[in-house]
Amino acid sequence: MLFHSSVFLLFLAGLVAVYALTPQRFRWFVLLVGSMVFYASAGPFFLIYICSTIVITYLCTMSMRRLRLKRDALVAEAGEKDARRLLKDKAKSIAKVWATICLVLILGILAVVKYTDFAIANVNAVLSLIGYARQFGLMGFALPMGISFYTFQTVGYVIDVYREKAEVETNPLKLALFVSFFPQVVQGPISRFGELSKTLYSGIQINRVNLSRGANRILWGFFKKLVIADRLFPAMAALSINPDEYQGIFYMLNIALYAIILFCDFTGGIDIAIGVAEIFGVRLPENFNRPFYSRSIQEYWTRWHMTMYSWFRDYVFYTMAASKKMLRFTKSLKRFVGNDIAKRLPVHITLIWVWFLTGLWHGATWNFIVWGLANGVVLMVSLELAPLYARFNGRFPGLANNRVYRCFQIFRTFWLMNMIRSFDIYDSVGTTFNMMSSIVRNFSLTQFLSVGISEFTLPIADYFSAGAGLLVVFWVSWLGRGEIDYRERLDKFAWPLRYLAVGVILFMTIVFGAYGYGFDARQFIYNIF
Repeated sequence: MLFHSSVFLLFLAGLVAVYALTPQRFRWFVLLVGSMVFYASAGPFFLIYICSTIVITYLCTMSMRRLRLKRDALVAEAGEKDARRLLKDKAKSIAKVWATICLVLILGILAVVKYTDFAIANVNAVLSLIGYARQFGLMGFALPMGISFYTFQTVGYVIDVYREKAEVETNPLKLALFVSFFPQVVQGPISRFGELSKTLYSGIQINRVNLSRGANRILWGFFKKLVIADRLFPAMAALSINPDEYQGIFYMLNIALYAIILFCDFTGGIDIAIGVAEIFGVRLPENFNRPFYSRSIQEYWTRWHMTMYSWFRDYVFYTMAASKKMLRFTKSLKRFVGNDIAKRLPVHITLIWVWFLTGLWHGATWNFIVWGLANGVVLMVSLELAPLYARFNGRFPGLANNRVYRCFQIFRTFWLMNMIRSFDIYDSVGTTFNMMSSIVRNFSLTQFLSVGISEFTLPIADYFSAGAGLLVVFWVSWLGRGEIDYRERLDKFAWPLRYLAVGVILFMTIVFGAYGYGFDARQFIYNIF
């Protein structure tokens, strides 16, 4: 049941009606039932995976809660400070065992389903290299919808409970709703329990403001997905499946197309998710903040897929960088490489490890792993060059506010990210590196001008309609500058202009949208993750 399908719209309309007619204290249960129905639409068998995650998480976190209550009672009775500390340390060590068991089990489900065949394929490849004839058969597990997203959201909850930054949800059905809430279960955003629970269980009555703002955001998601992403996708696909023929300047065109398609596809899906949740009075975190205005890779990753970036930062990077083992490693390094390198090297090791995991999270292929490592290497180099950048900026202080220089930084970051992102496009790591080198080897502007863009399965009219859509996206992006919701700026317009703006977007979505059979358009790219 894709977000932008006619079936989903009927499902959403029915759920809104049932939700509105249900007494407030039971409305969260309506959302739970709706979420399970939505998830089962991808395959009833997949419910086993998500329900297993919910049950494991509930049992383990409830054990941690009972342990915490017992600890507090004993600490209150203990008189001496040392006795209280001993009780707290013992309770924490037992809670760590429960948290570890929970994380191993729920991450184990993800690992078995998503990565078993990848591991077997690599073992077979190694056996072939050493001349061993036997090959292991692939398991062929079907990948459950959104398993990477709901698993990471659940992991964050378990860690927050262990760190006592989140209260334990004692109602198993409410915990099930947190894990499976249907707008975000497919492609995020990845929410934190402490924030999402504030509105998820409130049962706020559907009102005109929430309905209007939610529908506006949903329409904006449909517009980006149908008018731009799906309209341009065939051209990108034609360029991608013929890498030997389309190199050099065609490669640059392809990665630019992919950047536009991925942005409009992913942000469009997030817009729909946030808009659907908003109709029910539920607030989901924003996931994007005008990433193509970034002036560095580091800034880009604070603007793109922000909930994933913050998840890896808070639960992996800081945890690993501040661990006792890493601190001991840093201390031991000082004797051999000096204090300066000893401080930087563990950070770089942690950074590379985090980006290796980020790539692996995106997909069980070497393309994604190399993509993640490439991001890590660029960020590592940027950290090493930070003192040089600081001296340069000190030498030329006027550049910080120079528009031409800012445009150069944005342009540089955009194309560097495009090249790293090209590992998503081609079928192998070797092909991707070959396409990168073709910019130097086989850059033929004459060939491009002789072929023209209309050859790539799309008529010129499709490029014009997608281009018009991009102009609208840039305008809305300008309205949303300064991390302000574009709808807030739109609300300040006179009502005829507001209705005209919404009417234009609706008209373009209906007329210029790329629809498939039965008006169910192409699957969202991030659905596969």
